[in-house]
Amino acid sequence: MYPTSSRDFEDNKVLPKKSKIVMLTKTDLFAECLTQAISARFQDQDIVSLSDADDLLDGNLIDVSLVMLYRLPAAAFPSIIRTIHEFHPRAAIGLMVQNADELDPSIAGFVDEGLVNGVLPLNLNLALCLTAIDLLMKGGEHFPAALLRRRAPRGLAGGGLVAKKQASLEDIDLERKIDFGRDLLTMRETQILDLICVGMQNKILADRLGLSENTVKVHIRNIYKKMNVRNRTEAAARYFRSDAEHASLRTPSH
Repeated sequence: MYPTSSRDFEDNKVLPKKSKIVMLTKTDLFAECLTQAISARFQDQDIVSLSDADDLLDGNLIDVSLVMLYRLPAAAFPSIIRTIHEFHPRAAIGLMVQNADELDPSIAGFVDEGLVNGVLPLNLNLALCLTAIDLLMKGGEHFPAALLRRRAPRGLAGGGLVAKKQASLEDIDLERKIDFGRDLLTMRETQILDLICVGMQNKILADRLGLSENTVKVHIRNIYKKMNVRNRTEAAARYFRSDAEHASLRTPSH
């Protein structure tokens, strides 16, 4: 049976999936009101509220356009920012802080290194706050004047953590190394697999790579799935077998 009216066509139309704005927050009344305001302003986005940074590792959390970190301790930022760059490399990052005049010095460092796209003080007018969020999603930046006055000028060549950030994104999105059937391991997964094969445990592996232990566990699950194995022993066996096969192919015949 074919649709016979505009209503039928609308009912059968597949709507495009919405991208997501993630609010990583400590639950309080202001956060709830802000989330509602963002939902009303950006109806073309799904608004997701998370209270635990580990929820950023959820494989079902896809198409994230922006992650807002609301009143989180500055000490937690490095780990959270690394997680966002690892698992949501296309997402902009905004920090919501209590007072732009009393910022933790490390926040200026994140800005200088290009690791965050915006800093929004909580005393910012709501209309301006929503405009700034729109700017971040469109690839722009927003920083309060108090922070800009404290920032060190960026080098023309863009070194330091900027270069590290670009390298990590290349590792994740561009460079591919090992092919197991239809699935390819990323450079990060290959790096972790190499360390698994020499018997390194998750905690030591996480410290070695500057990742959280939960992030390492997610990578390992992805490796097992791509390699169609159940544990470290099977992963190592298949890895070494694949390496031997590649070596034999490279050996010239006489």
